[in-house]
Amino acid sequence: MSAVQITGMSGTGKTTIAALLARRGLTAVDADGDHLLSRNIDANGNVVEGVAVPDFAWLDRHSWEWNPARLDELIGAAAPATLYVCGCADNELELADRFTQVFLLEIDETTMLARLASREKEFGRIGDTREYQRRKLPGYQSRLRASGAIPIDARVPLDQVVNEILSHTLARSDASGQKPSAS
Repeated sequence: MSAVQITGMSGTGKTTIAALLARRGLTAVDADGDHLLSRNIDANGNVVEGVAVPDFAWLDRHSWEWNPARLDELIGAAAPATLYVCGCADNELELADRFTQVFLLEIDETTMLARLASREKEFGRIGDTREYQRRKLPGYQSRLRASGAIPIDARVPLDQVVNEILSHTLARSDASGQKPSAS
């Protein structure tokens, strides 16, 4: 079984990249779109519904986490194909051992804020989520780079981003003697 994570802050293109990979015949999941995988967790570890307009107090008391059992289920169901998991979670570093490669979609603050302002998704546009994302950006990218994530410039057209990710996965596959497989 093989899985690749494509992570980054809101507005870096993860959802679009999942769709582009699927169009190329690869097995990809938009983690935010799987509500059994991605969910809000309160300080006691309970799954909770989101709030209509999150403020800093709510955001500080809750985290966006992946369900490890669901992640394992998705990876297993994709086998023997490589599963591309496009998304981020507050517990993603704890789950990094499930991935053969982790790609960090890097973006600057100005580009991120412009994309958040123009997208349909509410997170990053409502309540304090925009400022929350702005404040989180530098530390998030630093932590992921320090963990060994492969940085990818997400300011370029997303077809180019996908090509760069696939060139890395193909290089790794060639080195291991395996090829990434489509579903």
